[in-house]
Amino acid sequence: MFLAALRGHWDDLSRKHESNPFHRDGQSVRDVAGDGHFLAEHDSTGWETKLFSYEKKAVDATRAKESKDALFHDVDVDVSVDDDATQIDFITGNTGVAVDETSAFFADLEKPLQITYPDPFKRFTGCDPEPAMAGLRPRKLDLIAKPDDRNWPKNCEGHAELCAILRKTAINREVLAAVANSGAPGIFEFIDGIVSLGIENFVIIALDDALHDKLKNRKGVASYRVKNDAQGSHKVSAQKFGIVKQFVDRGCSVLLTDTDVAYLRNPFPFLYRDSDVESMSDGWDASSAFGFFETVDDASLGRSLNSGRKHALSFRVAALNSGMWLVMATQASSRLMTTMAHRMATEQNLWDQAGYNLELWFASRDDVRVSGATVRVLHPLCFVNSKVMFRYVLGLSRIRQAPTFAGCPPVIT
Repeated sequence: MFLAALRGHWDDLSRKHESNPFHRDGQSVRDVAGDGHFLAEHDSTGWETKLFSYEKKAVDATRAKESKDALFHDVDVDVSVDDDATQIDFITGNTGVAVDETSAFFADLEKPLQITYPDPFKRFTGCDPEPAMAGLRPRKLDLIAKPDDRNWPKNCEGHAELCAILRKTAINREVLAAVANSGAPGIFEFIDGIVSLGIENFVIIALDDALHDKLKNRKGVASYRVKNDAQGSHKVSAQKFGIVKQFVDRGCSVLLTDTDVAYLRNPFPFLYRDSDVESMSDGWDASSAFGFFETVDDASLGRSLNSGRKHALSFRVAALNSGMWLVMATQASSRLMTTMAHRMATEQNLWDQAGYNLELWFASRDDVRVSGATVRVLHPLCFVNSKVMFRYVLGLSRIRQAPTFAGCPPVIT
């Protein structure tokens, strides 16, 4: 910065990703110098830009190109136009043709466009778990209850009711669980859907007596009553971390689900169980769901495209979707549930899905200690969010015909 000052001007300091944290507020938006040699600007973020006139032209050309490129996206729209097609003036509405021909023209405009999306999941082979790559083995999970431990559930003192339910309901020490009260929209339709699939290790964590009483004698679902006065979807969701911890500390893994998730097949055969947490993603293709590197440029460190100083690699990934996720009964999962239960109880404006992502993706720093839980992202074509469903699955016959896809994914949320 000192050398730049000696040259009599700053390099282009305009930045798009954040404001200058060291700049005074209240600067004018534009201030043109009177000598004609350079322009001095203060953009909307507060960064100061001083450019020689020839540099200004180059910057303007670059910005114009960026603006033009911003109009494009990854959707190819095939609109064929005949050489002698009627041209319409959309300002005056004049087509230069007779009235009946004009009606036909507008009728043609109402036909749907042929939209083609690129295939974002070229490597998709089906939903069955794939073996690990040669030479790679997953980290051994620190299970609370060892597989050969016959004394299960664990730590049942003070949790006799839960342990009794787990002994009766859990299969391979796993349950599918949903937290709900009697006011949850479509709760009984959701339960009927799960029962119809023959998923026997199914538990509803009932937050009120009205729901618990209706489920007591219902076949195909167990009800675990938890005393709670939470009202509203977000407040109900906020309770689930402390409740799931009760299951995890007994040595039972939990496939936690929202009640607005549609299950088309039993999801348990499609889980890997090699990480502390397996979760759906909000990603809409392989890159956004599984993550990718992106280069971030800091223009204050020079204009040269080959300058190593101005480039920094960042990692981007779509948020995990807490609509459905497997919490393995491990020590790390227990720590994660403890942390999230505390944060949801003490941070009034924290959304449960946001906090869940912060704890799983962010590293320990300063006085913050994360749980150390490992994460697996479930494949978006098997555990489908609405973006993937309506953008790809409905239109790609190759996916629907994959041998292990069997015409439909296990889960849609």
